[in-house]
Amino acid sequence: MSIFLIGLIVGQFASGLSAQASGSRLLFAMGRDGVLPKSFFGTLHERYGTPVNSILLCAVVALLALKLDVTTSTSFINFGAFLAFSLVNLSVIFHYWIGGESKGLREFVLFLLFPFIGLAADLWLMVSLDHLAIYLGLSWLAIGVVYLAVLTGGFRRQPPEMDFQEAT
Repeated sequence: MSIFLIGLIVGQFASGLSAQASGSRLLFAMGRDGVLPKSFFGTLHERYGTPVNSILLCAVVALLALKLDVTTSTSFINFGAFLAFSLVNLSVIFHYWIGGESKGLREFVLFLLFPFIGLAADLWLMVSLDHLAIYLGLSWLAIGVVYLAVLTGGFRRQPPEMDFQEAT
C-alpha cells in the first residue's frame, strides 16, 4: 500500500507541476497576443525568460483549490468540459444545419439529430454535477462573457486571435 501511495503522490506532483507550467505558458501566449492584458500576462522575467506573473497566478489558483473537496473540484472541471462539448454540438447545428444548404435525411441525422442528442446528454450531465461546481462554473462563464464584451467594445469588434507561432 505504501508503494502505491508513493506512486500516487509522485504522479499528482508531476501532474500539478506540468499543469502549472503549461497553464502559465498559455496565459503568457494569450497576454502576448492581446487576448489577456499584455501588461500583466504578456511579460517575461528578464533574467530567466519565464512568465513569472502567470506562474504566480496559477500558484494562487492552485492554492485556492485546496479549499475544494474532490467532488466539487472534479465537477468544476467536468462543468467546463460539458459546456465546451455543448457549444461544439450547438456550433454543428448552427453551421451545418441552419447555415447549410442541403437539408436531406443524411444532413438531418448528422447535423441536427446527433448534435441535438449530444447537446441534451451534455446538459443532463452538467445539471447532475455538484451544485457548488455549477455556481462556480456559471460565475466563471459570466466573468468570461463580461470580459469578452469589454475586449470587443460591446461585441462590435472581432476578438483578438491567438498566434500559435513561436516568438523569435
